[in-house]
Amino acid sequence: MTEIETNETSLTIRRTFDASRERVFRAFTEPEEVEQWLGPGSMTGEVHALELESGGAYSVSMLGETNRYDVEGEVLEVVENERLVHTWEPGTVTVELHDSDEGCEVVFTHEGLPNADIADGHASGWESALDNFEAVL
Repeated sequence: MTEIETNETSLTIRRTFDASRERVFRAFTEPEEVEQWLGPGSMTGEVHALELESGGAYSVSMLGETNRYDVEGEVLEVVENERLVHTWEPGTVTVELHDSDEGCEVVFTHEGLPNADIADGHASGWESALDNFEAVL
């Protein structure tokens, strides 16, 4: 089950995956795995850089048949198997991992969005990407 909350400037998605925190963390941090799920729908990901340390840089692309979205940012915090925080234009993304009876609960928060329409659009995109994420697990 997926729970989604949005407001004027942020969104939070809570979703539980049938996998360990360690496995989920790897899928968020290993470039080969990120490329398999990053992007909504049938888009694929391409990781150009992923420096998993505070102050590290990342650069990714989401590729569709006729469109491409490039995102670059800074990794702000990494706590192995627990938490990832990075910038995402616009805003900041925080991924928290928690043990649950069903596996691993992911609390995915994207803050600093300019308005409710963009928050809603990003919520739809991230939810679709998390569908892809689940298939990778």
